[in-house]
Amino acid sequence: MAVNNRIFYACQAVAFVPSGTSAVAPGHVVHGVQSVGITSNFSLEQAFEFGQVEIYANSEEVGEVEVTCEKLIDGSVGLYVHAAHAQGTNVVTASSKRTDVFLAIYDDTVNAVAATAKKDVVACSGMYLSSCSWTWPVDGNATESITMVGNDKQWNTSEAGHGTTPATAWGASLNTGLSGSDTPASGLQRRFGGVSISTGGGALASDIPSHVMTQGAADSRHIQNISVSVDFGRENILELGRFGPYYKYATFPVEVTSEFEVIATEGDLVGVSGTNFNLGAGEQITIADSAGTRLDLGNKNKLTSVSYSGGDTGGGNATVTFSYSTFNDLTVSSGTA
Repeated sequence: MAVNNRIFYACQAVAFVPSGTSAVAPGHVVHGVQSVGITSNFSLEQAFEFGQVEIYANSEEVGEVEVTCEKLIDGSVGLYVHAAHAQGTNVVTASSKRTDVFLAIYDDTVNAVAATAKKDVVACSGMYLSSCSWTWPVDGNATESITMVGNDKQWNTSEAGHGTTPATAWGASLNTGLSGSDTPASGLQRRFGGVSISTGGGALASDIPSHVMTQGAADSRHIQNISVSVDFGRENILELGRFGPYYKYATFPVEVTSEFEVIATEGDLVGVSGTNFNLGAGEQITIADSAGTRLDLGNKNKLTSVSYSGGDTGGGNATVTFSYSTFNDLTVSSGTA
């Protein structure tokens, strides 16, 4: 098989497979992928000694593998759900799941990669969910991004003591479903795509002006951007007699942040007192869209900042950004196609 002249989006496919699964199945293939990156870092620790300038020893520590991936929110299974192995999974349960992330590379002359022989495949095995974010912008498509971290990566037929080789697991010609006729299961989520915000008992509306949250015939919410992110802050646990970590734990408490940017029409209307408490009880925040994405951030979200900016002589509009924070409370569902 000839060497590719290049690698581009049409000759790549990504799959998230629960660790311990022997083979990649069509349902493991991620649809709507926009980008993927794999970074390998090798840590070295130097030792020197009295009596010579030259290095005494340059010892290798545990190698780290990081995979980043971004996909469109399109009604297919989301990245977080792939990494958590189930719909409706909270961050506590998701933190313990391990996933093998595959990237297959095909001939750069194929029109689609379904049921086509691959050229190369890499498996990053035993990966943990490190961070995830969701963005619904006023311009462009809504996206989900994820970062996975681990310590093992093998190419093609390199087994390295981890069972099935990447080439065998992917199979000779996996039916990825990426056949050239693949289309978004629910349509892409754009600014007119049906994003809704639940405010529970109205607590969120006490911070964000009520006219912003009113959705009627005129649809006067003026929201420009919604974003949610969570970072698990992974750390290795090592032990004597073993080179690699036996566990890569999430550093609880895990912070979950959300931001809402709106066009300002009445200022931010949030007062600050230096002599009394400023914030009330926690806020219920739930975000859902017509693609099946649902983020439940619980009822303990608190306002951390309000930023008023813009409206300058350059002709821009004034905007207000409301930022919230909670801990250990995020449950995620996505599309199922």
